[in-house]
Amino acid sequence: HPRRWGRARHGVPPTAIAAAVTAAIALTGTINRPAVTLTSTGAIDLGQGISITPAPGWAVGNHAPGWARLDNAYATAEMEIKVKPADGTDPVAVLQGDINGLSNVSTTGLTNVKDPSAPVPKPLQSGHFQQEASIDYSADGTSRMGPTPVTGWFIELLNPSNHRSAFIIFTQNEDAPAQANSEGLAMVDSM
Repeated sequence: HPRRWGRARHGVPPTAIAAAVTAAIALTGTINRPAVTLTSTGAIDLGQGISITPAPGWAVGNHAPGWARLDNAYATAEMEIKVKPADGTDPVAVLQGDINGLSNVSTTGLTNVKDPSAPVPKPLQSGHFQQEASIDYSADGTSRMGPTPVTGWFIELLNPSNHRSAFIIFTQNEDAPAQANSEGLAMVDSM
């Protein structure tokens, strides 16, 4: 079920959003995580005691045991999360394996994926995951008009003790509001 990337809705001109994005957004992976208050009504259960709290304005686009897709209000950014057994204890290797098998785990419809950065590992202080690896990417998404450029990041959260991981794909098109990246990182932190 490939995700179709649309234009901004709710009367916001795409050029205004694109200008704001051009002026304000910088994909920094997990280096700087600006404060975003998650005030959504509740966490989404992903199974095995793991949940994610949506940012304000984000809604569940699809949900099944161990998997969810969240969409922002403008349909210009989305996050897909899959909780699964890990194929190792190195977060970079697990992340790279998930990226290589992207067509098997993603419904985002991404093609022509390019990794413009090296994976960045870091330790976590979390009850569920102790390690993280992330990488920024650019790709083509699908829209009614054909391929459209998108950017985003892949994050792997890993618990090497119980071999559980969460593979997260964040994607935004050129019309996404400037805060979409920060909202995505805040939702990852909620896990």
